[in-house]
Amino acid sequence: MVAALQRQVDSASGRAFAGLARNLFGNVRLDFGAGGEEKSRMTSAMLGACRLTRLEADRHVVFGDHVTAAPDDPDAIKLIVQTEGSASLTQGGLQALVPQNALVIYDPSRPYMLTNSTPVRQMLLQLPRHALPATAVERLAQPFTAHAEQDGMCRILLSLMDSTIHEIDLLDEARRSSVGQTMIDLVRTMIGADLQQARSVANPLYVLLQRIKDFIDINLERPDLTVTMIARRMGCSVRYVYRAFEVECMTPSDYIWDLRVQKAAAQLQEASGYAGEISGIAFALGFSSSAHFSRAFRHRYGVSPSQWRKASIS
Repeated sequence: MVAALQRQVDSASGRAFAGLARNLFGNVRLDFGAGGEEKSRMTSAMLGACRLTRLEADRHVVFGDHVTAAPDDPDAIKLIVQTEGSASLTQGGLQALVPQNALVIYDPSRPYMLTNSTPVRQMLLQLPRHALPATAVERLAQPFTAHAEQDGMCRILLSLMDSTIHEIDLLDEARRSSVGQTMIDLVRTMIGADLQQARSVANPLYVLLQRIKDFIDINLERPDLTVTMIARRMGCSVRYVYRAFEVECMTPSDYIWDLRVQKAAAQLQEASGYAGEISGIAFALGFSSSAHFSRAFRHRYGVSPSQWRKASIS
């Protein structure tokens, strides 16, 4: 059981540090300058809808100009807790200092520069954008900062993050998810969001489902559109994506293929009948083969794509 849980933890050190950072945080660029990249190490794990990361590194600068440049880059709000050393975050014309035992919450989809002027130890929490009300996200046009000495909520969150990362190998998936939700609630409270009002307006899973559907619709033609890609983009676990689709009584993959077939049927209704038209529509909508497309189409409509097109033309 412990071995299975450990496999859900990502870790890297030395030269592999920057690669894992890009994989977890999106299109970021790290510059260690004269610092020692070989001294860096990182441990990271999913907590349901959140990702918690602990890192140690020599002084370096993180450039986040195009963090969500690719469809599979995580679209998440980020929180950094400084447990040792000092740093500053420059974003939106504001420079926010991040001293020891302080935190900064920011929207990494907006260009930023994180300057770690000393060797640092940090805890990072990524929250999927849909987990926060729109009004809270709007407040993050500039970084939000808090210090444990002045803010009791900040102290609680710091303590929870630290104890969680130390016990991560002993927590099963359900407990990790529960802890992650607690962290989301703490963050929402810290930045002034009205939790009860937000929950009455929209179920977080419903909001996530709508965002996933929008993402699928935009990327439907990609043959590599997978649940893993969707989860990464939404900043949550694969299991959380499946939970969002439970209300639809289908899996995310079923939804993708069904939507592709529906769009293909609509395009075939406007077909002109030229050779290769059916294959062209299939490939343009992400099907890897004409045979796969024909099977899926017949399963959905009871006729072949060519029969459907002929009926539409006649």
